[in-house]
Amino acid sequence: MGRRRNTHQNEQADFVSKLEKIDKLETKARKRSAKRSQRKDELAAAAIEALKQLGYARTSLRDITELSGVSVGMLHYYFDDKTDLIVFCVRKYKTDFVSKLDAVLNGKVATSSLAGAFADGLCASIRHDAEIHRLWYDIRSQALFDASFSDVVEEIEEELIALVSRLFKRIGLSADLALGGYLALDGAFRFYLQKHLAGDDAALEQFHRHITGLVEGLTAQADPTVAKSH
Repeated sequence: MGRRRNTHQNEQADFVSKLEKIDKLETKARKRSAKRSQRKDELAAAAIEALKQLGYARTSLRDITELSGVSVGMLHYYFDDKTDLIVFCVRKYKTDFVSKLDAVLNGKVATSSLAGAFADGLCASIRHDAEIHRLWYDIRSQALFDASFSDVVEEIEEELIALVSRLFKRIGLSADLALGGYLALDGAFRFYLQKHLAGDDAALEQFHRHITGLVEGLTAQADPTVAKSH
């Protein structure tokens, strides 16, 4: 009887030991994954610095390696090629752009003040990340010629249309109008971004007035019983 109990205890100890080993392996795997993700973010930040200055077509992997201080081989360890790297960069920074504007929509701003707050967010993004937005429009144009960019451009535009849909929900407009709203906002954004990059000091002030007027006009047409109040 005692021998059987000892055998059972040993089996339990072995089982616990195996679980601990599995847990350690999973912990190591998570750490490796986190480290790899961090390194990819660092390389993307270095790539953005080169791309902001030269644009997609004129930036080579060698330009990026010179700025990041790593070898071409190291870049290829994390990214398949230049296209893979640029897709990662654009997706990362556009996702951050959407998140910041969502913070405005999800904040405690009253619907009556939402137009100005949303315009503030767009202007701040142009002020701090103009070159990254320029890269986005560069890549979006490249997608007309290079199918390897089609998926990420479609993915990002779907996210931007969904963002406009959430804006419209806040002010009481139907989500069915989001595509038209996105096209209007995107056209204004690109126009004033270009003026800002060209050195027009009044561009952002004009853009703010344009967006505020546009959103306030839409709000006036909306059903106040549908709007999400704060």
